[in-house]
Amino acid sequence: MADPLLFNPRTYDPAHFDPDTRRLLRATVDWFEDRGKRRLIEDYRSRAWLADFLAFAAKEGLFATFLTPASAAGHKDQRWDTARIAALNEIFGFYGLDYWYAWQVTILGLGPVWQSDNAAGDPRGGTPRPG
Repeated sequence: MADPLLFNPRTYDPAHFDPDTRRLLRATVDWFEDRGKRRLIEDYRSRAWLADFLAFAAKEGLFATFLTPASAAGHKDQRWDTARIAALNEIFGFYGLDYWYAWQVTILGLGPVWQSDNAAGDPRGGTPRPG
């Protein structure tokens, strides 16, 4: 019997998420599976740039959907949601740390911006400058 706590792309079912999240998670797994293990290993060993992965993420709106807070979102399914972020972390970590790293650097860059209470108009944050 397979361990349900370990990620398995053949049995992965993100049924507990909303439809758009499920679609994006499944599309991400499918993108990696379509590349195949041999290509993923070859790209890792050759240190290939992740342009095709980043193009996939941009086409699907993956980072925008998962990493935009609801207060700044232009679409109802965009939100900063730790459960979704953790699910994508697991997928990226499974397929290669280079993919996880690109994702994590994006989170590290955006997290402090989205979670801050910096006022608009002051590039240093804090209290807005007088008029």
